[in-house]
Amino acid sequence: MRLSSVPYSQNITFNNLSSTLSCNQILSDTKLIQQSSAGHIIYTPIVQRIKKNIENVALSNAESYGFNEMLFPVLMDVKLLDTSGKTDEYATEFYDISDKNADLIVSPTTEERLIDFVSRNGTVSYKNLPMRFAQVSNVYRNLKRPEGLYKSREISCVVLTAIDAEHQQYLQTMDDFRGVCEKTFANIGIPNFYIQDKVSGAIEFFYETELADRPLDKSIINNFGNKNVFDTQKQYGSLSMGYPFYQSEKFNLFYTDKDGVRRNPIVSTYGIGTQRCILVMFEYAKNGKLDAFKQGVRPFDVDIIVLSKDKHNSHIQMLADQLHQEGIQYCIDDRNNGMQDKMRFSEFFSVPCRIIIGDREIQNQQYSIKSLTTNDVDVRNLSDTINLVQQLTRGKVR
Repeated sequence: MRLSSVPYSQNITFNNLSSTLSCNQILSDTKLIQQSSAGHIIYTPIVQRIKKNIENVALSNAESYGFNEMLFPVLMDVKLLDTSGKTDEYATEFYDISDKNADLIVSPTTEERLIDFVSRNGTVSYKNLPMRFAQVSNVYRNLKRPEGLYKSREISCVVLTAIDAEHQQYLQTMDDFRGVCEKTFANIGIPNFYIQDKVSGAIEFFYETELADRPLDKSIINNFGNKNVFDTQKQYGSLSMGYPFYQSEKFNLFYTDKDGVRRNPIVSTYGIGTQRCILVMFEYAKNGKLDAFKQGVRPFDVDIIVLSKDKHNSHIQMLADQLHQEGIQYCIDDRNNGMQDKMRFSEFFSVPCRIIIGDREIQNQQYSIKSLTTNDVDVRNLSDTINLVQQLTRGKVR
């Protein structure tokens, strides 16, 4: 990635960040995200990389717990929501699509499409259950007052859905979802806690944030089972949630148990908020946390900082080609911004290795290497540079 070819890259500066700016504002002010229309986000290349990395971590963890990846279309027939009884609930938030063949909407949910898909194949056997699915999905809410990534109309998330034969199997799926979340948030570096309803098994994960959503007694878990009471009214941010989809009994979905009796399975639905995870990392970085963007999540592990006027010199490209061959994610910061600005950029994204190339380095066919955690500068040739980069980014190569 050459930063000079990223739109609005000159705006991506983090020097002298004001403590009054929210992480949401920083993303907007730096043009790292933009809106094509109110509430509909354009993820520019750097944030898109972060987003995909988070999704890959979540999907990998979900797969380890038996969730198979699928992809459903964005458009859905409104009749599916009629069946589940959600039409009235979401009517004011629909994006309607004019089509002479069907009454379509841009999907605000995911559960109905999965149930419809599975039920088309007729009654399944208890031997086929549980069925677990995952997908990277956008869901849509026509909110009156969108606010950047924090409250967008187009919501990016990793959605999981499961079909279980009986309650104990469902509780195991819920417990496995808890495992997916705990592993994912540990991998990407977000301290968190969860609350869970003992009756329904519904669960929600929260984190400490300046963009807090609600107190715990407003959690999704209080939509199920007994009313849960909490001592504090402090507000937290929501990261993920899971709950039973009781409306599934309204669909033509059945399984046969070991005695051949047709029964309604238990359907449950889960979501991990990709956008919230991005906001957390920007909040941490804004507040000076050096490892805000963890291994496997940051957009790149090496920042080639070009100070020479000859920004397309073969010496620079030779290094980039070698990094690519080694599978190391890198960017070339060849913007006209100053040295301090470029160094602050790499610090903000927790880039462990910076390689500085000025006129002297080009003339001597060398590279100046500076790690994130020290002020020492090491000057090396190409072969030794690659060896040092591998040491500095060990375990970080994707």
